[in-house]
Amino acid sequence: MADKTVLDSKQRVIDALKRAIAETLRRSGRNMPDFDNYRLRPILDIEGFDSQCGIEVTVDLETILGIADLTNNIFIKVVNKRARARSFDEIVEAILRCMGATQ
Repeated sequence: MADKTVLDSKQRVIDALKRAIAETLRRSGRNMPDFDNYRLRPILDIEGFDSQCGIEVTVDLETILGIADLTNNIFIKVVNKRARARSFDEIVEAILRCMGATQ
């Protein structure tokens, strides 16, 4: 069974990521899509979510979660030396790794 602290951290990151994406989209006049599918890839699947939105969400997350610096692009992963969009779940896991709170 997963450690309760890790599960609490994961839920906190999920909530923070949803809130940061929603607020960034709202500020740019867009609506937040439903998050019923955590395989959603923000940079590909959310209309209008561009690199500027990614930067704003990252900065918001640093503040909300108290992370000093999310230096790596949390929205991209490298697979076979090629950049690929991360899913919402993969972004959560990347943030948890930065926080040192992985399972």
